[in-house]
Amino acid sequence: MSQRRVTMSVEELTLSNSLQLTALVELLEEKGVVTQSDVITRMKAIRDRNQPTHRTRTPL
Repeated sequence: MSQRRVTMSVEELTLSNSLQLTALVELLEEKGVVTQSDVITRMKAIRDRNQPTHRTRTPL
């Protein structure tokens, strides 16, 4: 079985990742599992715990 190597640019990979995340969040919202506010709150919490304290916070 031959394996083909797929090459993607950083831009294509970023767009693909963004589309996948957007689709997942929208599905979870439609099903009433989470709200957009829940997602933003969690993103901020993850950013804050993973960011060294000496850096300036980036807005979400």
